[in-house]
Amino acid sequence: MKKLLVLAGIVFLVSTLAFVFWLPSETQIKGCLKTSMYGVDLCPVSKNYVSLSNISKNLQNAILLTEDSGFYQHNGFDQEGISHCIEKIKEKRKLVCGGSTITQQLAKNMFLSKDKSFFRKGAEAIITLRIEKSLTKREILERYLNVIQFGKNIYGIKQASQFYFRKSPSQLSVTESAFFAMILPNPEKYSQSYYRKDLTKFARKRLSKIINDLFKYKKINENQYLAAEDSLDFFLRSGQAVPQPKEQEEILTEEDLSEMEE
Repeated sequence: MKKLLVLAGIVFLVSTLAFVFWLPSETQIKGCLKTSMYGVDLCPVSKNYVSLSNISKNLQNAILLTEDSGFYQHNGFDQEGISHCIEKIKEKRKLVCGGSTITQQLAKNMFLSKDKSFFRKGAEAIITLRIEKSLTKREILERYLNVIQFGKNIYGIKQASQFYFRKSPSQLSVTESAFFAMILPNPEKYSQSYYRKDLTKFARKRLSKIINDLFKYKKINENQYLAAEDSLDFFLRSGQAVPQPKEQEEILTEEDLSEMEE
């Protein structure tokens, strides 16, 4: 085990040093670009870009709560998550960690690939620090919400809001926002409830938990909470009637639910 950790450390160090020579600059981070992972045009003048001030607070709070509750306090890294990751590496003897912060997710979406190697993790760490130094927290969150995937060929909250609910991001309800937070870990798979126009048992359980947590942490009031719970049986039916892609036919399981809550 010690040899494995030493080797991992060496690989991490070498790959990190190599990456230093082609780090994205502050100008690149702040400027317009086509993202590495999905080829999204990340630019304020893009037709699908929307400013944070025009994104519902319901959506912002739901995403922050489920993806990175310490976003406004940390420097880009979740220390508890890192400790959990190290334990998983020791147990599995390979890089199997998830649970990245919003800044880390933005780093890999903007400049990296889906590869789960120690090299990519080293690169991700350095870019994360650069992003935290170059952008404000609001700018980071804004870019994140404009680049993340919400379904097959659906990137950014503007496209997602229009596709699923035929409305702008500023109009998203508590329940609709919780739905987006629910599908985020694996949008092509977890969005299958939308195509069925009916929540699976576990999708409903997850949505209820997100809504309850929003109330618990005072992000919504009691009236909003009760209205959101009452809308669970019908809110999906107001969306577009589109055929269900084959990739989205798999049913949400307890294992999936556990994965989403990590």
